[in-house]
Amino acid sequence: MRISLNWIKRILNVDSIGLNDEELVRRLTLHLAEIDEVETTGASLDGVVVGKVLTCAQHPDADRLRVTTLDVGADDAIPVVCGAPNVAAGQSVAVALPGCQLTMPGKDGEPVTVTIKKGKLRGQPSHGMICAEDELGLGTGHDGIMVLTGEPQPGTALAEVLPSGDTVLVVDNHNINHRPDLWGHLGWAREIAAICGLTAPNDPDISWADMGSGCAVHIADERCSGYRGAVVTGVANTASPQWMQDLLEAAGVRPLGLLVDLTNYVMLELGEPMHAFDQREIAGDTIVVRAAAAGEKLQTLDERERDLVSHDLVIADAKRVLALAGIMGGEGSGVKDDTSTIVLEAATFQAASIRHSRIRHGMATESSSRFEKTLYREFAAAAINRAIALLSELCPNASVTCRFSAAAEHADIRSIAYQHADLTRYVGIEIPAEQQNGYLSALGFVVADGQVRVPWWRAKDVEEATDLVEEIARLHGYHHVTPEVPRLPAATPALNPLRSCEHRARRVLSAQGWDEVQTYGFTSAAWAKLLAWPADTQIQLTYPLSSEQTVMRLESIPTLAEAVARNRRFVDQVAIYEIGKVYGKDIGVAPCSDETLMVSGCTAGTGATSPFYAARDAALALLAGLGYEATYRVPDQLGPAWQSGRSAEIVVKGQAVGLVGELSDGVRGLADSDEALAAFVIELERLVARLGTPAPLTYSAPSRYQSVDRDFTFLCPESLPFGDLMAAACKAGGKLVRSVGMAQEIYRGDGVPDDHKAMSIRVLLQADDRTLSEKELRKVSDKIVKTVEHTTAARLRA
Repeated sequence: MRISLNWIKRILNVDSIGLNDEELVRRLTLHLAEIDEVETTGASLDGVVVGKVLTCAQHPDADRLRVTTLDVGADDAIPVVCGAPNVAAGQSVAVALPGCQLTMPGKDGEPVTVTIKKGKLRGQPSHGMICAEDELGLGTGHDGIMVLTGEPQPGTALAEVLPSGDTVLVVDNHNINHRPDLWGHLGWAREIAAICGLTAPNDPDISWADMGSGCAVHIADERCSGYRGAVVTGVANTASPQWMQDLLEAAGVRPLGLLVDLTNYVMLELGEPMHAFDQREIAGDTIVVRAAAAGEKLQTLDERERDLVSHDLVIADAKRVLALAGIMGGEGSGVKDDTSTIVLEAATFQAASIRHSRIRHGMATESSSRFEKTLYREFAAAAINRAIALLSELCPNASVTCRFSAAAEHADIRSIAYQHADLTRYVGIEIPAEQQNGYLSALGFVVADGQVRVPWWRAKDVEEATDLVEEIARLHGYHHVTPEVPRLPAATPALNPLRSCEHRARRVLSAQGWDEVQTYGFTSAAWAKLLAWPADTQIQLTYPLSSEQTVMRLESIPTLAEAVARNRRFVDQVAIYEIGKVYGKDIGVAPCSDETLMVSGCTAGTGATSPFYAARDAALALLAGLGYEATYRVPDQLGPAWQSGRSAEIVVKGQAVGLVGELSDGVRGLADSDEALAAFVIELERLVARLGTPAPLTYSAPSRYQSVDRDFTFLCPESLPFGDLMAAACKAGGKLVRSVGMAQEIYRGDGVPDDHKAMSIRVLLQADDRTLSEKELRKVSDKIVKTVEHTTAARLRA
């Protein structure tokens, strides 16, 4: 939102607000909303003064040049050669003196900066330049010099004679989403008047009575809660007055002609979008607000053809669509250069409907941004009345021949019981009752007999007494509130086991060197098809942001795999994890049965031909850090996301709580990855729900005694999983086994029979109270070999 201070002054009918820009911004930020930026518009007129043309004669050597002498307030007149056809003796003009720098349009349309110097033109001396509007940045006219009205004193700085710009306050729209009245200059003028102690502006005129005939409206869709219109004859689509053009440009809107500028002006002043139709382009005498029919099209004012769907709300006549409701009008029904009769319209639409159409068509406009904030019904009458008043002023022949409306009743006025002591009770400051009433009155509230009547333009955000306290406190200034320690005892909240596990999981995985990410909760239908998500479990998005984000993710694998593939283009090693939800019908536990919390990770890297182990170690470390003792086993069945033979089921206390493994070729292909990807998925919410809160972690001091590695290579059938070897080794070594891992890559080749493989395991042995002797190490090693050979089909390889 851009707020023009010249516009504010016009509404308040003052020459000055009484504060410099810096102090005004400080007060608005303190009392209302943060001001993000301050812009100054208009030309720089340094070095430009008022000159009086004393003489004007034809140049002796150039037909198109004039030789003039000018009084510029100096002791002597100065000579200036001028090429403008309208220069004449007796005129008051704008003169750029030597040394002045002007930025003006160049031959190619790009701005160029010129420094004025003394010199000669075709032999005649010239000590300055008589300026046109565009050369000063005060307009676009270049047909002749700018002639000043009145009798300004020669030598006076031009900036003192002409208004030379505006100050524009830029506010982030998010700061005023809850205040539809602040989407117009009138709302800001009211607030600035209250903050600066100025007289409040008049309330908008919302009086209404239907009159005449010739046009009517029929609302055929409940998404329109009110519509008002008026037929005005005798208008002319001339250029807008300069003051209106200046204000529109300051607010970021390009002037296009009086009839369009008028509707934009009313929107930016009141906050209510409105539109003007050329009456000649309306078929029949009834305007219809309805849903678009399948296959209908509309050429909008931006010269693009829009394919409409039944979810689009439109304004139509008896033959065609005239406008996409709340967003943009149609090109065919807009005003033209020769328009003499217009139909003004202003309406109230359902915010969600406008938002959905805006997203679908990708056409955010000033109009849609306001309707999406839920406008008040009263705005429609105010906008029509204001537009008619301006037309009466700017088009003397304008006449209203018809006013019509439908379902446009005003909302009930809200009254709130208020006690002045509430301010002290809630905020802790004391303000006299009369002063409190003054603050409320300045903002348009009416106080009488313990009741406060809320003005219609504040009905959305002021509903109860505490809202009135907030209004008084902010206008008085929150800096008057003295900080205090809470008077009530603060009790430690009950521990949330799931949230605690989240925090612990985050610390453990980050300590393992994995990076946390946050990916989207939705993905494409292609992923749903590849991973065979059940159709009755999927949650489809009614209004997706794009064609690649149409379904809520039932697994986190798609978004993580895509993130790894994207980041691998820039770094050699990627290991990321996410603590986030997946979504599907009845997949979770009450009360949120359509979602469940997962901890997922995915990794890939240069030269990592088998990243399974990195994913496995991270998953086991995660569960150990949460206080759960986990193992893994060959799963009974795997989904399409996982590579058969390279994936395992993670088990805690005999219950499966997740999966770890390499991802399938289909996943790699859809994620656009040409290398192996490994991932783990832990069902954190189900884990806590099934197994309860894990026991607190206890500190165990590391052994002070030397550890010893022992490697064993076994000849195994292809079907024997590594986990069986690891379990047997752990059982045989007992408390002396600190860890069991893969010593090297699985070998297949010379010396290994078909349907067999060679797996090497590395066992780390260590005691807590002694250094293991060679005899103990030999005994444990023999026991490991015997146990492995006894419990599995593996045999020690010679």
